[in-house]
Amino acid sequence: MKKVYIPQLTPHGGTLTGYLHDPDDIYIFRGIRPGILVIPGGGYQKLAGREKDPVAFEYFAEGFNTFVLEYSIQEYAPGLEPLGLKPLKEASAAIIAIRENAADWNTNPNQIAALGFSAGGHLAASCATLWDCEELKKEFDTRGGMNRPDAAILGYAVTLTGEFEHEGSIRNLAGDGDPSLYNLVEHIGSHTPPVFLWTTATDELVPPENTLMFARGLQANHIPYELHIYPHGRHGLTLGKMETNEDHPHLATWVGLSKMWLSELFEFPISRS
Repeated sequence: MKKVYIPQLTPHGGTLTGYLHDPDDIYIFRGIRPGILVIPGGGYQKLAGREKDPVAFEYFAEGFNTFVLEYSIQEYAPGLEPLGLKPLKEASAAIIAIRENAADWNTNPNQIAALGFSAGGHLAASCATLWDCEELKKEFDTRGGMNRPDAAILGYAVTLTGEFEHEGSIRNLAGDGDPSLYNLVEHIGSHTPPVFLWTTATDELVPPENTLMFARGLQANHIPYELHIYPHGRHGLTLGKMETNEDHPHLATWVGLSKMWLSELFEFPISRS
C-alpha cells in the first residue's frame, strides 16, 4: 500500500489522505482502479473518526483506491462567519486533485465516488448536486466540472432543511443566513450522478425523510439509484461492526451491497462473498 497526503487543499483548509494499491505488485490486480472519497460526518462541528479510516480500509480491501477528506468545521473556526461553501470547496478540490493525479495514483479519473455519512453525507450529496452551482463557481474554479463525482454513496445523510432537517448541521453550515442552498433535494437534476442511499427507519437524529425524499427527487429526475431503509438502528452505525460503533449484522449488509453497486456501475471486478 502506498499512502499519499495533501496537507492543504484550498487556501482556507482541507486535507486529503489517500491509500493506493501498488500497481507493481505482481500478486494483485494490476489494472486501473476506481477511487472513493470518504467524507466523515459530525454535524459540521467535528469529524467522526469511525467514519474515516475504517471505512476507507473496508473499500481498499475490495480493490478500490480510497481517500479520506478532512474538511473545515465550525469547531475549528471560532468567531468566524458560517462555514457556508468552505467544505464544498474543499471536497471539490479533493475530487479535482484525485483526477489531476490519476495517472500517478493508478486511479480511473472517470470512476470517482463520493461516500459520506450524516453531515459528511450532506457534503457528498452537495458534491453530487451543487458541483456546478453559480454560488460555488463565483468562489472556486471547478475546472469545467472536474469536481463532479461519478457516483455518490450516502449513509444516513442530511439532505433537507425545514421540517425534517438536522438543525445542528444546517445551523453550523448556514448560521443566520439563507439555508435554501443546503436543501439538496431541491438541487437534484440531470447533472446529478447515480446514488446509493441507506438509513434506518428509527434514526433519532437525522429523520429518514432526508433519505426518502432525496430518493424521490432522484426518481423524479430519472437518476439511477439504489435505496435501503433498515427497520432498526440508531444514528451513526457506520459499517455495522463493533469497530465502528456496534455490531449490527443486518444493517452491515449495506457495505457489500454498495460494493456490488459500484462494481456494476464502474464495471470493476470485486469478490461476491
